Amino acid sequence: MADDVLQSLSEKLKGMKRVEKAGFTTEEAAASYFSEKEALLEDMGKALSEVRGATATELEALKGTLKEMRLNLKGEAAHPKELTRSELCYQLGKALAAAWTGNVQALGELQCTPNLKSDNWNNPRDFHWTAEKGFQLSHNKAALGEPMGNMATNEQFLINPVYETAIMQDAAKQSVMMNLVKHRPMTGPSVFLPQRDRGGVELKWLTSYGQKIEGSKPQGATRVELKAYTLAGFIPWFDEFEEDVFVDLGGMFIDEFTETYALEFDRQCLLANASPFTGAFNAPDIKSKTISGAAATALTYKDLREAVLMVPAEERKDCRWFFHESVLAHVTGIVDSNGRPIWRGPADGKPGTVDGYAYTESHILPQMGDIGTNQPFAIFMNPKRIIHGNRKGIEIKRFDATTEALEYGELFLRFRKRDGFIVTRSKGNMITLKTGA
Repeated sequence: MADDVLQSLSEKLKGMKRVEKAGFTTEEAAASYFSEKEALLEDMGKALSEVRGATATELEALKGTLKEMRLNLKGEAAHPKELTRSELCYQLGKALAAAWTGNVQALGELQCTPNLKSDNWNNPRDFHWTAEKGFQLSHNKAALGEPMGNMATNEQFLINPVYETAIMQDAAKQSVMMNLVKHRPMTGPSVFLPQRDRGGVELKWLTSYGQKIEGSKPQGATRVELKAYTLAGFIPWFDEFEEDVFVDLGGMFIDEFTETYALEFDRQCLLANASPFTGAFNAPDIKSKTISGAAATALTYKDLREAVLMVPAEERKDCRWFFHESVLAHVTGIVDSNGRPIWRGPADGKPGTVDGYAYTESHILPQMGDIGTNQPFAIFMNPKRIIHGNRKGIEIKRFDATTEALEYGELFLRFRKRDGFIVTRSKGNMITLKTGA
């Protein structure tokens, strides 16, 4: 029994050390990635109580081994390696070239793992790679069953989560929504989330011992379903790429992916209309404030103020405006009832405000010259009401059996990711501004 416990803990410790060896781009990423360290330390603390029938000598030996493991884990995690931008691009470029050439050994060493498409196997840390045995299922995942697919011949690989974290950090710099919405992991193709409007629970003061708690029955929560779908794209590839510097190749992929992904992320959050998600502008039961004219240039302080007051005060404090920069240009000239400008530009590290509320500019929203009649063009909302689900990380796969490959020698590297988006509690909490008819 003692040997089984030590084997299980040893496999977990090896996984942690592999993660540390890969490196981190920031201190924050390291701290996040090591959240499971505490769980492993706790498992080590429970190990002695799980051993039955051991002699005193065996228990002392087990204590010594566990102490060594604990010190090893703490020592490794205390000084995580940080990747420079050049190192990140080099390692990612090397992984891309390895995926293209089918170099499984290089992919294993870079901790890129097969994507086997089974719902049970969505985490790269479920696998480990050794030169002797290739890709193997991690010890602590063996009880879940055998994976679908063939790890030895699989041609689609999930990139190292450390690299993905860095890529997503770049994408977040280009996206206006990624740092504002709520994110949650998805362990399956869909997740049901509870949803209840504010004010569902009534509180009562009790002024004596044994007093009956009276009050209305709380409003029951409804369930909304967050579904994941696949987002995929192709990057043209030529054989000469593998002869080029890996740094350039990795940098090219980061630039290509982050630009397109950031744009699509914002579109799904704001403007999507069941394709396959529904963004905030098209959310069901959303209310609108129709401005006093058929053109967006008719927008006044009164319109903005009345739209804000349509949102409950307790929700309003977390809301902000979203509009195109050309609409903001018009808003900067609007004054309140006392003749004071309602716009305050960013200053001293503080964000700009419109009538006291923060705002976000997005170039995908309707611009002033293109806004027609009866058209929504701005929205006031709490962006945390939009939930982004992360189902699977970035996958890479080569495609060479194409007409382009035959005629032009142009091949393709496909990247794909599985995400979900859902807008919650839009009724009464989100308000769009729209032009009159």
